[in-house]
Amino acid sequence: PSWAEASEDCFDDGCVVAAPPTGQCSRGSVGHPELCNRPCLFASGTCINGNDCDYCHMAHPKRPSHLDKRHRELLRSLSEQEWGSLVMPIVQRKLVAVDDSPESQAILGDIAACFGIQLGAEPTANAMLQRNQRMLILTLRSMSLKALLSTVQRCFAQRGQQLEAMLDALLRRCLSRWAFEDVQSKREL
Repeated sequence: PSWAEASEDCFDDGCVVAAPPTGQCSRGSVGHPELCNRPCLFASGTCINGNDCDYCHMAHPKRPSHLDKRHRELLRSLSEQEWGSLVMPIVQRKLVAVDDSPESQAILGDIAACFGIQLGAEPTANAMLQRNQRMLILTLRSMSLKALLSTVQRCFAQRGQQLEAMLDALLRRCLSRWAFEDVQSKREL
């Protein structure tokens, strides 16, 4: 299978992104688990910042996934189109779980166009995936949406301000939508 097929096949369809909690523990918890900041080291009851803490006070099941040296080298060896074909379907699945609005999908489509790919397009290249490629896909899948968007931003910083602005707009849109839904759920209580 191609990179795009493999990233689709390796995504766990049983993965469920939790609904926003009705009572956020801190500012950094907004969008938990896909959009929140990293966990607070003192969230177990000793955080002096309380609700004003910029770190997440919600439970995280494990240490956040990150790309290791082999993963980064493998990503660097890919063309932009291969990179986009690998990462964008994973980002798209995570985005749909967080914000499936047409506006967010349009921004994601513009980001995919920067890589020369069309979301939902049939893959064009076929190659046997090696173990390290499969492990990369599994790691990307286990990363949060915020971490994936940050990875795209870091890897393609040289592309200029347009891509960075689109990634920022997508993240801000998701966070604001999540915060709006949280405010709405509090009003209903």
